[in-house]
Amino acid sequence: MDRIVKCVVFVCLIGIPCSSGINILCLMGVPSPSHHIWNRVLMEALAAKGYNLTIVSPDVEKVQKPNLTYIHLEETYHAIHDGDTAIDFYEMAQENLVKSMITFYDYAFSLCEGVMRSKGLKVILDYPDDFKFDLVLYDFTCGPCLMGLYQKFGQQPLVGVTAFNIPPYTVDFIGGHKYPAYIPYYTLTYDTDMHFFQRLENTFIYAMDYFYRNYYYVPKTDEMIRRIAAFKNVPYLGDLDRKMILMLVNSHHAVDFPEPIPQNMIQVGGLQILPSKPLPSDIDVFIKSAKKGAILFSLGTNVMSSDLGEERIQMFLEAIRKFPDYNFLWKFEADPKRYSIPNNLIMRNFLPQSDILAHPRTKLFITHAGLLSTHESTWHGVPMVGIPFIADQYRNLEKSLRAGVAERLDVWTLTTDQIVRTVRKVLDDPSYRIRMQDKSALFRDQPDKPLDRALWWIEWCLRHPKAETIQSPTLRLGVWKSELYDVKMFLIVVAVAIFVFVKRIFYILSSVSSNKTKIKKKVN
Repeated sequence: MDRIVKCVVFVCLIGIPCSSGINILCLMGVPSPSHHIWNRVLMEALAAKGYNLTIVSPDVEKVQKPNLTYIHLEETYHAIHDGDTAIDFYEMAQENLVKSMITFYDYAFSLCEGVMRSKGLKVILDYPDDFKFDLVLYDFTCGPCLMGLYQKFGQQPLVGVTAFNIPPYTVDFIGGHKYPAYIPYYTLTYDTDMHFFQRLENTFIYAMDYFYRNYYYVPKTDEMIRRIAAFKNVPYLGDLDRKMILMLVNSHHAVDFPEPIPQNMIQVGGLQILPSKPLPSDIDVFIKSAKKGAILFSLGTNVMSSDLGEERIQMFLEAIRKFPDYNFLWKFEADPKRYSIPNNLIMRNFLPQSDILAHPRTKLFITHAGLLSTHESTWHGVPMVGIPFIADQYRNLEKSLRAGVAERLDVWTLTTDQIVRTVRKVLDDPSYRIRMQDKSALFRDQPDKPLDRALWWIEWCLRHPKAETIQSPTLRLGVWKSELYDVKMFLIVVAVAIFVFVKRIFYILSSVSSNKTKIKKKVN
């Protein structure tokens, strides 16, 4: 009875039904475990509040929690790892600036091929068109392949989410401005203070990304999805992307660049970092038994440690033997029994990364410098040794290097001695940890928790599904007006006209003066 009364009060006060009656469609098409980790925290928090979530995703949970229904896009990982559409991340790591940008979009094409081949897509397409969803959460990181489903279910309020920080194409969805003058493209390692040629290169790649995305990638994806009969008559995907009311981005100034953002872009960097849980007893004992502390080693979820190659794996094993006072925990995806494992090393397919970093005896994190890992290491105040491979990992690490909280290892020139020297440098110099603890204090000092902020804004969208006051006018104005190109062009034309006019006046006056001089000479 109390619940019914509360529900009635809730309806009267804010105009929407109780959360137990609200259905949310989650279009989470990115085939990346790290993205799923970030999205899952948000989705499970919504489910815990009583919302019913239908999740269309390449990643599913073995044990599904109440209020969560997963629809598996089972072919998506196969598409990006196997066959003609496979993406080689080690090859991507060696590509130049433009080619790596194109490979990112090739990755998006591959995942879309996998989506369309998945039985899970047919499952969600078999839902009746009038199935009631009140809100759509959409991971927009890798493109609009699933946005035909947004059209199918009536274009309910759309909230974009990304475990990336602030991708360059956010302005295409919710408006605002990008500033290549001081915000480096995500694959560049520049700082905000770029010299002329760096700004020139940065502007070039921003422009390349814009034109490639909007005039090749999105049109081709739009073409691809129309092979599915149910999507033949959907509006253009680029137009559907612009229906976002709100965007949640994995960004915070303590770790990322201080970028000016529109009001409907909400920064929730570190959303996935939950209160630490007790470690499994064997890991806890192993960490505590180390004489000087523990070191965590993980290359994330896309680049596998087991793919480093025999030679590099042996280098790390040999380096670990040279630190007998420290215990190492290595996230390693293959069977470790084939290797001679030192006594101070545990190799596991899965390690509770954030909980290990939260342990007071964890002294160092050897990482690929992915954004989630960088956030977690910063949050818990653990300095890093970074080994970047792809995408934003280079930029993330470069920022940490400049902040004095990390050192770098180059996977292509790796030696055992380099590993030992670099690890020892960070361990033996307390300034790395001191500076990282300062960054941690800055990251943690927020008026509310990132997850709570994300939940509040999603519920704001439910309360105000047609709100337009928060939206940037730049989408409506277009680039020509919003960037003042018309005004700048006018001022240039006026300045040139004035210059020409003044020059003409001087020419006339000079001619008159010259003629007078000639006449005077003739008279004399």
